[in-house]
Amino acid sequence: MACSDNEYLTPSCNPEEFYIALCTVICLICLAGMMAGLTMGLLSLDKLNLQILELQGSEVEKQRAAKLLPIIQRHHLLLVTLLLFNAAANEALPIFLNRLVPEAQAVVISVTCVLFFGEIIPSALFTGKAQLTIAAALVPLVRLLTLIAYPIAWPISKALDFLLGEDHDSTRYKRKELKALVALQNNSPPFKMPSQSKLQSYKDMARANYGTSSPTTTALPTLRSASSSDDASSPEAMLLPASPHAVRTPLYSVTGTNLHNDEVAIIHGALDMSTKTVQMVMTPFDQVFMLNVDILLNFDVMTDILASGYSRIPVYKNHRTNIVGILLVKRLIVLSPDDLKPLKDLMLRRPNLVTPDHSCYSMLNVFQEGRCHIALVTPQKEIVQQCWASGQDIDPDVVTISGVVTIEDILEEIIMEEIADESDVSVYQLGPKREEHATLLRQRGVLRAINKFKELGDRAKMRRGSPKNGNVEVDPSALLMCVDLTTNEVTPLLAA
Repeated sequence: MACSDNEYLTPSCNPEEFYIALCTVICLICLAGMMAGLTMGLLSLDKLNLQILELQGSEVEKQRAAKLLPIIQRHHLLLVTLLLFNAAANEALPIFLNRLVPEAQAVVISVTCVLFFGEIIPSALFTGKAQLTIAAALVPLVRLLTLIAYPIAWPISKALDFLLGEDHDSTRYKRKELKALVALQNNSPPFKMPSQSKLQSYKDMARANYGTSSPTTTALPTLRSASSSDDASSPEAMLLPASPHAVRTPLYSVTGTNLHNDEVAIIHGALDMSTKTVQMVMTPFDQVFMLNVDILLNFDVMTDILASGYSRIPVYKNHRTNIVGILLVKRLIVLSPDDLKPLKDLMLRRPNLVTPDHSCYSMLNVFQEGRCHIALVTPQKEIVQQCWASGQDIDPDVVTISGVVTIEDILEEIIMEEIADESDVSVYQLGPKREEHATLLRQRGVLRAINKFKELGDRAKMRRGSPKNGNVEVDPSALLMCVDLTTNEVTPLLAA
């Protein structure tokens, strides 16, 4: 057949035009494949992940993320540019193929090449393990294509921004989504958050099963002590088993990417803290252990104070609402029960005052100031402050105190479990005979307090009999001031 009768280009008759058309077809297939791959690869990149890599990644990852972020942020412009070139390549491919083969063959070849070499293979390659590397390497090409298609792509992208909005940052996780994301990183058995009601029920059950034997005090909440007055090495302390339900982090260090139950619980607790108020975590006022300012610090009272296990105790005058200060139990170390010193002669601290709707995070910031690690929760905060400033009694008909909150309460909400020391009683430790067990524990506390008083008394007698201290007079107020200075506390003297 003569070349003039040949309808299609052939290497023998039209070598130059044939190879130009063939190269054009190959280039169009590659262009279509690259545009499809870039569309999948760039638009599927996580903007938040790129920001994380830019801050905490390696040097290479930081450079790649810095290159890609400006392009990813202009979402619609990038989308329109890539789709324009992809559509142009796909539409032009059959035209050039038709110069080489018949129309039917051109359609089959075009569809086959576009499907495999222009869609499937590029999409798999551009979204694979080397996604970030390939995308960063092709940033200059994308910028060039954006510049070429800018007259057409920019108006379309602006129209899309107007109709659909510019913000396509769907990677800003909501609080619940972030908590679920953290839970998925747990390498222990599936993490289940303890509900607030269940956690509160444990506290209420423990409080209900712990009584008091002193007429000057009220019922003691057993899971809210600020510190322990017991020696951890004592036999009585060793008789209390740990909770079998507690999940603890292994003793070895973990450097992998997985998280333990404790880590997940702390992160969840920190995220939930912003939605909690002090009213949700406080100890109800009717369950607060308190002292009357007019009592004498005799043996029975001091024994009851030490047996309670608290390091800070609210002190009231005449009625419970009229709180005059907080007693720091550590100050009793310089006193003797035989002196019968009135409680009102001791220096008391003013507690913090907060309203029930006060944020737990704000409360934590207040505690971090170190002024006092206990706060009264009352809606009439200003009235209480005025009464304290003027020296007047707090009227129970005007002021309502909802409860008290301590730094331990806040920390327990962060770690999502109870902080127990030697003087605390766990619900799991109470067993089926909770009342008998609570009575036994209280008796142990009294015995420990008696032994502690005897030990302090013996030490005091030895110091008095020492030749070095024979002519030395000890001023208890000076000792109290030393205690205050060692703890960076400035305590006002309570007026009688």
